[in-house]
Order: sequence, then structure tokens, then C-alpha cells
Amino acid sequence: MKNQVKITLCFAALVLLFSIFPSANAAITSIQDDAVETVAYMSQHGIIEDKTAWQEVVDKTDAGRTITTIADLNAVMQVGNKHSSAAKRDASIRHEQLPGAYRAGRLTVVDIPTFYTMRQSVYLRYIVKLNQLIAHTRGDLVLNFSGNQGGIPTAMIFGLYALIPNGQLWTSVANTGKEQQVSLVKDGLQGGAASYRSTVVKRVLEKVKKRLNKKVAIIMDNNSASAAEFTIMAVKKNPLARIFGLPSAGYTTENSNVTYHSPICDNSWQIIPWMVTRTDHTVRCINVVNARQTHNFSNTPVMPDVLFTQPINTGGANAHHSQISKSLLSQIRKWFDS
Repeated sequence: MKNQVKITLCFAALVLLFSIFPSANAAITSIQDDAVETVAYMSQHGIIEDKTAWQEVVDKTDAGRTITTIADLNAVMQVGNKHSSAAKRDASIRHEQLPGAYRAGRLTVVDIPTFYTMRQSVYLRYIVKLNQLIAHTRGDLVLNFSGNQGGIPTAMIFGLYALIPNGQLWTSVANTGKEQQVSLVKDGLQGGAASYRSTVVKRVLEKVKKRLNKKVAIIMDNNSASAAEFTIMAVKKNPLARIFGLPSAGYTTENSNVTYHSPICDNSWQIIPWMVTRTDHTVRCINVVNARQTHNFSNTPVMPDVLFTQPINTGGANAHHSQISKSLLSQIRKWFDS
């Protein structure tokens, strides 16, 4: 099909994809039908940020019936939740830069870049490369997520498998209150929208030696978004990890994935935020819901353990060997020495 529409998180705004494959389908015959289905799904399952504004746009578009373009549908989706949008499906849209590492004195800085691909071979290459960089680290380890705007969180989490304890990472909470625990297991992730398990991933992970007895520093900034945020949450389950930098971008809702097939929208994807992420005290945000220090992330930024208000680097994690602030690196060295 030449005319393809993808209802998803726009890659420009960065994607939170927990699977690189579609999960369901329905018969859709026009953009209007697609819009009606999407608006209805969002109304029923979505985490609506401003219910008044959402109801106004639903009424204005006659529940999606007056929507005739993907641009209009995109605008409607973002009224509902900033972590949802509509975009033309283009298989050529990729961000396939692999992780890299460099020395900064006694520190080894591992740049973890934005990553999105539809190619499984590249997906696995990213995981293997990141695990290799961690395994061959000399000196103290720093994970640089600054400038990482997201993509596929499983690639990043599996790539950092050595640094993350197996077991529960976070709890997904739907708008109905239903809860699902998301856990790291020997063959992937299980639970919630994040579930991704395979024998191929298992073969990769079973070769990885856990490294949970050494400190690890995490750098993030206001551009660390979506998949980067979820990966940071996962690494923080390691009690020896500490976050330095600025509050993250705040794309911390999970998404469901419904695929529609039609004459005009072959393999279009509908990805709607429908789960709030809840963590224990290991990962902080502004909202604390009870005395146990449980935090609810509903597009709420992750807070650093050590706030650094100066510019963090000149190029972000997407630049080749980005230059981290010498002042920040000095602060990190002091923490390793403490």
C-alpha cells in the first residue's frame, strides 16, 4: 500500500514502543473511521491529562467524525495526552545509532542514544553492543542518557541487563485502577504493555554476567524522554545507581498498541497512553501518593538524585563522544570516592 497511516507517538516527539511488531487489527475503511475508532479508544482507555479540554475536542470533532487528515488527528491525540499522536507510517523512519563509549580520565562514559528501528537484526545489534560496552568497562561507569529522546525501551533495558537486578521494575496502573507488575526476567520483560519475551533475547541475555556490586552513575537532562526514562527507572532498581543532572522530559505513561488494516491505512498503528507508571522510593518524582514513598508517574519527570543546573554537555547522547561538563564529571568522581 502506498498510502499508509501510523497512529502512534510521532517519532519527532519520540516513540515509546514496547514492541516492534503490531498486536491486533480491525477493519477500517477511511481516515474518518480510523479517527472515530481512535478517539473512542482514547476516551475509554486513555490517561487523559485535561478531561475538560479532551471533552471539548471530542465534541468539536463529533467524536472524530469530522477528522479528515492525519495532521488533525495528531492535534486531537495530543490534546488527550502529550505522549500520543498520529503520524504517517514510514518504514524508513529510523534512528539506528549504536551505543558508544569513551574515557574521561578514570571514568568510562557510555553514550546511550535514541534508538528506533523496525529491523530485528539492528535491534539485537544494539542490545549486544551495549552489553559488550558494559562488560569491557574500565574504571568507574557512567551512563549518559542526556539527549536520548526515547525509542524502544526494551533495547535499552536488555542492553543494560548486567546492571539491573532481575525482578519487578515498576507497576503499570490503568485508568480503571487495574495493576500489572513489570518485571525483568531471563528471557525479557513480562507484564503490562512492556511485555517482550523471546528465545532470541534469552540467548543474548544468558551470556551476560551481572554487575551489581559496583556503583554506576546516570546522567540525564530535560531531553531524556520516554524509553530513556523507563530505562533509567529500571537501572535505578540497582541500589548502587545514582542519577545526576536535570529532571527528565516527562513522557512516563505506558501505551497500548492496536493495529488497524484497511485499503488506505495498511498496518497503521494506534498507540494510546493508558497506564500510569508507579515505582517505589528508588525513583523519585514530585508526586508521592503514600507514606511508603510510592511515586506515580503520569507524564511526570524523573527527578535526579543530584541536581546539576549548568549545561550538561555540548551535543547530547546523539552526538559522537558528547562532551560532558567537566564540573559534572568532577562531581561524579567525588561520588565514586565517597
